[in-house]
Amino acid sequence: MSQSSRRVWLVGAAVGSAGLSTTLPLPLYVDYAARGGHGAGALALAFGCYALTHMLASPLLGPLPDRLGRRPVVLLGMALAGLSTLVLLLAPGVPGLALARMAQGLAMGCVTAAGAAWAVELAGGSAEATRRGGTVVAIGTASGFGLGGLATMLALLLQPGTVLPFTFPLHLVVLALLAWAVARLPETLAAPRGARLRLPAFPRGTLATTCAILPAWGITGTVLTAVPAALAAQGYPGAGPWAACLMMLTGAALQLRMRRVAPRQAVLAGLGCLCLGSGLVFWGAAFGLLWPLPLGAMLTGAATYGLIYLGGLAAVSEAAGQERARATAGYFVVAHIGFGGIPALAGVAMDSFGRGPALLGVWLALLGTALVLALAIRRKRA
Repeated sequence: MSQSSRRVWLVGAAVGSAGLSTTLPLPLYVDYAARGGHGAGALALAFGCYALTHMLASPLLGPLPDRLGRRPVVLLGMALAGLSTLVLLLAPGVPGLALARMAQGLAMGCVTAAGAAWAVELAGGSAEATRRGGTVVAIGTASGFGLGGLATMLALLLQPGTVLPFTFPLHLVVLALLAWAVARLPETLAAPRGARLRLPAFPRGTLATTCAILPAWGITGTVLTAVPAALAAQGYPGAGPWAACLMMLTGAALQLRMRRVAPRQAVLAGLGCLCLGSGLVFWGAAFGLLWPLPLGAMLTGAATYGLIYLGGLAAVSEAAGQERARATAGYFVVAHIGFGGIPALAGVAMDSFGRGPALLGVWLALLGTALVLALAIRRKRA
C-alpha cells in the first residue's frame, strides 16, 4: 500500500472512530430510560439532540476546514467524540445521553466536513482520488455507526447488567492513539479561504429526491429508539439493539455496490424497500415477534443507506454545479430533521397511545409520504 493510500485510510479510521461514539451507547438506551424512570418520549428527545445540534451548527462547521485547516478540525471532532463517551462514563442516564448526543452532533459535523476534503487531497486530488477518498470516508462513517453498538452488545454479554461497559474506556484509548497518528499527517490547506458562514442550498429539480431522505432517516432513528423500547417492554431487551446494528451494517456493506445505480432509480427502489422493511420491523416490535426483525432490519438498512441516501446525495451533487458544498449541507439539514423529529414524535406517541397504534401511525405516514414522493420522482423523470 502506498504512503498516500495509508494516509487516506488513516483519515477514514479517524472518521470511523468518531462515528463509533454515536452508537456505542445504543444497547444501553432502554437501561438509561428505565433507571431514571423516563419513557420512550424522553429517550427519543435525548436521542434527537444529535440531529438538532448537527443541523443548527452546520452553517458554522461547514466552512471550518477551509478556515482553520483539515487536520485541526478532524482532531477537534475526535476530541468531541471522546467527550461524549466520557460524559456517559461519568453520568450514565438520559440527561447524560442528551449531552453526549450534542457532542456527537458537533463531532460528526467536524470530521465529515474536514475528513472528506482531507482524504481527497491526501490521495492526490484527481478524479480517481476524489472517488477513492469519498469512498474511504463513507466506509469509515458507516462502519463506525454499525460497529459501535455491536461492540457494546458483545461487551454486555461479558458484563451483564452494567451501564459502564469496557468499550467506553477502550474507545477513549483508541481515539487517543488515532489522534496521535492523525496529528502527524501533513496539512493540505495552504491558506485560509471561503466564507465564515455557509448557508444550505437546495438545487432546482431535486426536491423529491432530497425529501426522500427525511422519512428514510426518520425510520432509522425510530428503529434506534422506539423499536428497542417496545421490544424491551415485552421482555426482549437485546433484540432491538441487534436489529439496529444489523440495519446499519447492511447499509454500510451495500454502499459500495450501489454507487453506480442511477440516482432517481435508487431513490424509487429505496422507498419501496423502506416501506416493506420498516413494516416488518414495526410488526415485530408491536407484537413481540422476533422472526420478522432480521429481514426487516436488513431491508431498512439497504433502503436507507444503500439506496435513498446515496441516490439523493448523488442527485443533489449532479444538479448543484459550483454550489456542491452548500447543496450537500442542505441535503443533510433535511436528513437530520427526519432523524431527530420522527423518532421524537414516535416516542411521544408510544407513551400516549401505546406501541401498536404509534408504530402503525408512523408506518402509515411513511406509506403515504413514499407514494407522494414516488409519483413526484416519476413525473420528473418523464
